[in-house]
Amino acid sequence: MKSIFRILNLTIVKEYYRQNAVFIFAIMLFSFGFLRAIEHITIIKMALKLPSLLALTFLAWLLHTLKVILFTQRMLESKTNEFLYHIRLFSPLKRILAFGMMQFSLIQLTFLYSLWMLKIGIEEKQFVAILAIIVCNLLLILLGIFVYEYRIQRPNSASVTAKPIQHFLAKFQTPNYLFFIRFLFAKQPVLLLLTKLFSCFVLVGICNLYPTDAYDERLLSLGGLFASAGHTVFCQQFFNFENQYLLFTRNLPITSPKRLFNYALSYLILLLPEIIILARNLPDGVSYIFALQLILLILSMIFLNHHVQYINGISHDTFMQRLFFAGILFLLLIMFKIPVILMTLVNFSVAIFVFKKHYYESQPS
Repeated sequence: MKSIFRILNLTIVKEYYRQNAVFIFAIMLFSFGFLRAIEHITIIKMALKLPSLLALTFLAWLLHTLKVILFTQRMLESKTNEFLYHIRLFSPLKRILAFGMMQFSLIQLTFLYSLWMLKIGIEEKQFVAILAIIVCNLLLILLGIFVYEYRIQRPNSASVTAKPIQHFLAKFQTPNYLFFIRFLFAKQPVLLLLTKLFSCFVLVGICNLYPTDAYDERLLSLGGLFASAGHTVFCQQFFNFENQYLLFTRNLPITSPKRLFNYALSYLILLLPEIIILARNLPDGVSYIFALQLILLILSMIFLNHHVQYINGISHDTFMQRLFFAGILFLLLIMFKIPVILMTLVNFSVAIFVFKKHYYESQPS
């Protein structure tokens, strides 16, 4: 059983955290950067007492679990991981234990938070809520075991049966600036949903926090910084999507301005939920002109993040380090009241420069 889990850990668990490092970092930064421990404790106590809030917590955990399961499904469908189907030669008990350990490793972030909730629940003597939390975590692990066991027994099912959403999308002719968005809806809907929920939640929280004290527009700019950081996972997925499916388009007679416009339009469409959230929750005293500048700032950060990945020779660890220090730099620029429109123009200019210099020379990593 240990040998099976070791194989699953090397091929799936480590790859999951490698590919989602930025997304996890953004969530951790928002959760423990904006919210202090006392605020987390207050929220947990409210969740333990209010069944509706506890149910929303369980829903968030379920969405994260679905994201993990869909990622594992994609890894099992990859040709490079076909050897994993030999796991079914082991006994059912060993497979179930190995899948359970893998699922636990993949959802350990929510599990660790649930341990904190259990500790506070014991102190508050909320035993019904404690039981519900324990049952929920067990069900999330069992759900993963069931799906993985079902999938490992059917190695060719993905190629035989198409998903309903793929049948639906196949009826429509997709313009090239919607290729990646269609891919997200068809292949990674949970990732799309979680990322949008995170960025929208950040903007809603910032907009509602703004009137509570003597804040200025820098607070909204910080919200835009966190929202754009949450989209880093889309930039990585877009880059991988191009390398896997659209490498041939580099040889097509498409001008550079047209390519750049398509990238910008794709990300602008992805930002529609944030645009709506910002328009509906814009605090009093903040002009729509600044809101437009803020959306352009978010778009420019995502745009720059996307094109930096065309630079060859940057390892994943190096990219993460540069992303972290770039985030610190933007944080300082915002706090020193550098004009938002100036940062936006610089971001677009650098992105265009990197595109022209590295796009046609970039190689899949």
